Amino acid sequence: MIKQIIRRLRRSRKKEHSEFLWKSINQLRNEIIDDVLIGHSKNRMPIKDLKRKAALIKKYSRRLRILHT
Repeated sequence: MIKQIIRRLRRSRKKEHSEFLWKSINQLRNEIIDDVLIGHSKNRMPIKDLKRKAALIKKYSRRLRILHT
């Protein structure tokens, strides 16, 4: 009985975390698109911000792969 409850809690936490990661990845992608469009209009790209956001997307994607295996 207790083991079943613990399994359910782990599954729900795992599901919540994967949803959080997906939302974060999509938000970062949208921010990158916005930064590029704004940078293009100003003829100035925020390279450091783009690299940081791309690194976060890579990190979150790796965590998602680990969760789904």
